[in-house]
Amino acid sequence: MKKHLLFFTILAAPMVLGQDVRDLVRFSQTQTYGSARFEAMAGSFGALGADLSTSTINPAGYGRYSSSTFGMSFGHNYTRNSVLFNGIKSEEKVNAFRLNNLGFVLTNDISKNNKGFIFNQFGFSYNRIENFKDAFHYKGQQYRSLLDHFASSANGMSVNDLYTSLAFTSGLAWDTYAIDPNGSGGYFPRLDQGAEVIHQRSVNTRGGMSEYNFSASGNYMNKLYVGFNWGIRTGRYIEDYEHREEVVNNNFNSLDSFQYEYHLKTRGSGNIFRIGAIYLPIEQLRMGLSIHTPSFFEFKDEFSADMVSYHKDTTYYVLEEYKPEGEYKYRLRTPPKLVASLAYVFGTRGAINVDAEWMGYGLAHLKTTQDENYEPYDYSDINREARDQVRSVINLRVGGELVFHSQYFLRAGYAIYPSAYKEDLYHIKPIQIYSFGLGFKWKRSSLDFAFRFEERNYPYFAFPESSVDLSSQRQLFSLNYQIGF
Repeated sequence: MKKHLLFFTILAAPMVLGQDVRDLVRFSQTQTYGSARFEAMAGSFGALGADLSTSTINPAGYGRYSSSTFGMSFGHNYTRNSVLFNGIKSEEKVNAFRLNNLGFVLTNDISKNNKGFIFNQFGFSYNRIENFKDAFHYKGQQYRSLLDHFASSANGMSVNDLYTSLAFTSGLAWDTYAIDPNGSGGYFPRLDQGAEVIHQRSVNTRGGMSEYNFSASGNYMNKLYVGFNWGIRTGRYIEDYEHREEVVNNNFNSLDSFQYEYHLKTRGSGNIFRIGAIYLPIEQLRMGLSIHTPSFFEFKDEFSADMVSYHKDTTYYVLEEYKPEGEYKYRLRTPPKLVASLAYVFGTRGAINVDAEWMGYGLAHLKTTQDENYEPYDYSDINREARDQVRSVINLRVGGELVFHSQYFLRAGYAIYPSAYKEDLYHIKPIQIYSFGLGFKWKRSSLDFAFRFEERNYPYFAFPESSVDLSSQRQLFSLNYQIGF
């Protein structure tokens, strides 16, 4: 192919990086997919404790255990996505089966020491804190093309610059004769100007975030409970999308259609620390407070792209050895959290809990890698842009439990997570969660079931001139078994 210059694998080239505010929000806005009891109460447990998933909210919750416990919870996620694009509605369904929670607490009776603390505990728990498995697609007519975006991005650049600065976008469009020079230092798309274009895009994402917690806690005279934990977080995000466009009634230009693909793999791990306390001013009332440090991640991105252009007389594609591939390491700091909780216990008849969780998304931060194999990069401009787009929010969770005959449990909960983005920029509705559950306890064992319904609505931008509104309904069915020893 005569236009072809050699593409190469890019190991340390900041000009092709894709990290932005979306990465900061993606790995900061987490939810815990925990035990079925925890799920049934919408994760509202900050002042109640005595659940294996409470370590992700308030580590002092383990101080409420007076006997050792082991438990595990499995969940089935069902997602239905709906997209309306210029009058055409598309739906996609996604299923996933996951281990949501696994853990144990070892309790030690130290009341004989007469030093105030009557129990201490050590615990370990695994919790899934975010699920990235998702898929959607849409199709419809639109005049503006992805090639318009590629052409405008390339304006003022030489061809050599396209293969370095825009290797994964405009460079591919140039290489497959989808954009042409306009003779004055710019580029224009080789499409029939004024014709309608049929757009088709499919997006598939996979992965999630998990947390492995090591917790220590203590019970001071059944009045004050304190706790600390160290969490190891792992994250994996994989995104593949395919974008196709076909010109309707193409009478003038040679280009009939094209297909563009992009693939991203992000993997990394980090650490988080929490400290918390629960205080009982009276037996029925419980107040909780916990502080979560930022999570300190190191991620590695691997990305690649491809493009094929179908012209009237021939097809232009990129040979395998010339397809652009890249990778880069970077560090990411998520915002801290402050969680205040209030619970009221109705004796042996039940309880209600409220969590208010403050998150300052503007404190999230991207930093260059410390790996000498990669060229350092200054993220100052990206961080400044991110701060202009995000805000601080308060997440609310309310959960309640009723007890019948000391062994049957009825639970319900509600949670709301406002969008991290400023309202004057993006009108994104809050994530809302409704939950319900049942439980049965006998001897030292318990079996719990939970159903959670979650609504998400947000815009998806294929490129600046093309966006759709995505409506997502997620259902989670979880089953949990726990045994004391």
